[in-house]
Formats: sequence, structure tokens, C-alpha cells
Amino acid sequence: MKVIVTGGAGFIGSNLVRALVAAGHEVVVVDNLAASCSTRLIDDVWDRITFIHGDIRLAEDLERVAEGPFDRVYHLAASFANELSMEYPTIDMRSNIEGTLNVLAMARRVGCGLFVYTGSSSSYGDVPVPFDEDGPTRPYTPYAISKQVGETYIRSSGLDFAIFRLFNVYGPGDPPGRYRNAVPNMIQALDCAEGGIRIFGEEATRDFTYVDDVVRVLLDAPRALGEVINIGTGVEIPIVDLGRRLLDLFDMPESRMHLEAPRSWDRVVRRCASVDRLRSRVGWVPDTPFDQGLRRAAEWMFEAGHIRRKPA
Repeated sequence: MKVIVTGGAGFIGSNLVRALVAAGHEVVVVDNLAASCSTRLIDDVWDRITFIHGDIRLAEDLERVAEGPFDRVYHLAASFANELSMEYPTIDMRSNIEGTLNVLAMARRVGCGLFVYTGSSSSYGDVPVPFDEDGPTRPYTPYAISKQVGETYIRSSGLDFAIFRLFNVYGPGDPPGRYRNAVPNMIQALDCAEGGIRIFGEEATRDFTYVDDVVRVLLDAPRALGEVINIGTGVEIPIVDLGRRLLDLFDMPESRMHLEAPRSWDRVVRRCASVDRLRSRVGWVPDTPFDQGLRRAAEWMFEAGHIRRKPA
């Protein structure tokens, strides 16, 4: 199978690329390296992929992708993070809307059997849990709005498509940093002598989904042909519980966890996926035990040099 992966040098994309290569597929990666700042997440498969250093916001960069046809185009490249989008909304407009239109045009030009898009659970906004694919959506951050607009363009593209809304993906390959995800940032915070975990809102919950489970669903994308499907566990984890699990993982006291007021831009208190459609179409639901996934994420951060302390 011949495959294009945009954003293939990033967190989820690199895990997908390695899985595709391991399965014997021919993979073209398109990435501007803005998120990872390097290709180190795919260095182990570098000699078995074609890499194009390109930006999806620039249609001319995508013209360097050779003619296909390609069996699949996985479109993962995006400007990431709700908080970032509130501060710099035009980045999301250009990357997640204009960039998606450019990738769709490229897919038509080179030939595309199936266009696979990774949407976001953020597009639901503040609606009752569990978030159902056919239920209401009330996106309010520029990031959430732009990801939903991307879905709309894909559904009207005339291409065969599968859209997956991802829920709080975590695991190896996810680095800490400003505007990054809760799990790696909390782990890094515990690596400082005086550092501690900050919990924004005592009632906050999320649906944490291990990256290998996400990749497994993406590899089986044809089962979602023409549909929008959540990729989550269907299990609501309190952020306070995440903090306690990480403290246990590093054998630290609960005094290292600090409760604070919710952030002004974050209106979503609870987030959890409805997984009925995922179970029906794919036949299973992500089930990596949370403690096991957290340990693997922390061990990767230590091995990658992001923290100096091993998990206990």
C-alpha cells in the first residue's frame, strides 16, 4: 500500500508512520517540523520512508509530492492546542483550514483511495457527556472551530473519507512544552525540585487514549468509510486522579499537587467519548490500562532526555 502522512514527524504521526512501515507499506511523510523541531521521532525508519520537508499552508510545497496513485492520505498535520489558538487565531485558520484545503487538492492531484482525517474532541465544545458523533457541537476556540471546518471541507470534497475525532491522546513520543498536553507537562513539572502538578478545576475530567490504540484504529480506517467516529476509551478520568497517579508513579507526596481555578479560556469541564459507533465499526475500544500507559509515557520521557528522574 502507498500512503502519505502529513504531520508524520510529530507525536501521533510518528507512531503511525512506524506502524505503517512495520506493516510493509510505502510511506511518504510531509512535515514542516514546527512541532518536533527535528526528525528524531522517525529516525529509526528514516531509510524506509520518503520525507518531504514541507508546510501544508504552502500549496507549492505539496507540489513536490510525486504522482500516485496513493491508497491512503492520512492528514494529521495541524496547528495544535486550544490555548495557543486563543492567543494566535490566524495560525489555526491558515494551518487547519487553508492547509487542509491544500492537502485535499494534493490528494485529488496525486490520486487518493481514502482520505483519513484526524479531527478533535475539542470540536464538541461544552456539551453533555458522553460526546456523541451525531450530537450537538459548540466549538468556541479557534482551534476547535478550525478542526470542525476541516471536517466540513472533507465531507464535501468528493473523496472517499474517514474522519476520526481524537480524545486526549498520550504516550511515548509526546514531549512537554508550552501549549503541549497535560500528561508530559505534569511529568516534567515533577522533575523539578520545587515543582508540582497544577490542576485547573477540581471537577475537570478527560478521556485519555493511549497512542498505540489510536494508531491501531487509524490502520483500520476503511471500516470508518464515509463516517465520523470518536477514538476514545469511553472512560472519564478526573484530572485530580491523573495527578495522583503520576505522584504515585514517581513516589511523591500529594502535597506536590496544587488545585487552581479553571483557566479563563477553557469552558469544557468534562470530556468523554461515546464509543458505541467505534465498537460497532471497528469491533473494539481502546483499552490500554491507564497506569500502564502513563508508565510507558514517563519512561519514554526519561529515555528521550526530557526528565532526569526515572519512574519509581
